[in-house]
Amino acid sequence: MTLTFLEALEGAEHEQVQLLQDPEIDMVAILAIHDTSHGPAFGGIRRYPYRTGAEALRDVLRLSKAMTYKCLMTGIAGGGGKGVLVDRPGLDLAEAYRRIGRFVQNMGGRFYTGPDIGTSDRELAWLSESTRFVTLPGEEGPGDLSTATARGVLAGIRAVLRFLARKDPRLPGDPAASSYEGLRFAVQGLGDVGSKVVRELCAKGAEVCVSEVREEALSPIREELEVEVEDPGRILDRECDVFVPCALGGILHDLASERLRCRAIAGSANNILAKPEHGRLLHDHGILIAPDYVINSGALILGANFHLTGDRDQEEAIDHIEDILFEIFMRSESEGVSTCELADRMAEERLSKNRGAMFFPDADRDR
Repeated sequence: MTLTFLEALEGAEHEQVQLLQDPEIDMVAILAIHDTSHGPAFGGIRRYPYRTGAEALRDVLRLSKAMTYKCLMTGIAGGGGKGVLVDRPGLDLAEAYRRIGRFVQNMGGRFYTGPDIGTSDRELAWLSESTRFVTLPGEEGPGDLSTATARGVLAGIRAVLRFLARKDPRLPGDPAASSYEGLRFAVQGLGDVGSKVVRELCAKGAEVCVSEVREEALSPIREELEVEVEDPGRILDRECDVFVPCALGGILHDLASERLRCRAIAGSANNILAKPEHGRLLHDHGILIAPDYVINSGALILGANFHLTGDRDQEEAIDHIEDILFEIFMRSESEGVSTCELADRMAEERLSKNRGAMFFPDADRDR
């Protein structure tokens, strides 16, 4: 177990990895800071029933690195961090979050945390009992993070349509087109973000097909909107213009390129590629991908800039996701590389300019 855990660190370029354990409350958590050369680290706490410590470690390393890339690609003066909490029977949830909060507080502003899978308003409230370096819901916080993410996804979809319209007059060349009539979208996942994206697509007259494993999330959309419902196991096979993944990651694998019947992929799900090479595989099949850590960065833009400046008005910055992605699409085409490879390269180039520097808050910051 110990050796496997250490082996999972091989090749990691992270500044800090911290294991937090407390047998009394059955708590195992890992905090990873990938890079703070451009400012403090930002990232949520993910609660998930990991099977092994090594699995949890690999996930937190991957997620925190993606947060660094997300900051670099969207111009946020910060870097990437992440926490994972192993969810299992017997865990004292409230106390576990309070103890994670105390550790975050002791970092003095080097790491700001917030929501993720398994961490929502209730868990954020527990964190806030022991740290002020947390994104709070309601009037004390930056605003509705899911709305910010959905706004960014819609900006990314505009970039996709704008790029494809250069060679297809059927598509709206105007990114602010009021009508998506005749365009087909397949949306996977109807959580807070997916449902908002579906409502906006339907409002623009698009043909929308949805899939969702939870009936309580599916029913309101099915009753409110004219959408077609597809079995979750077959949504990848649905013929459409844009596939919009808004559920869990890892869905684009070896078989996906043979199943997908879309022209582009643009959604809020994190880490949609099972492996980096799958981005190239889909590119070779003529499928345009909006890199996930760019298109789903709306919540980060809102939350991070609120922490850094106190400003809740980030709509213009979120809408700029469209232009960032359009540049990636154009460069990808001209350089003959996949959009995912190009985005990674652009992020690494920006990271290398300050690599080696670390952000440490002033000693008086939390006084």
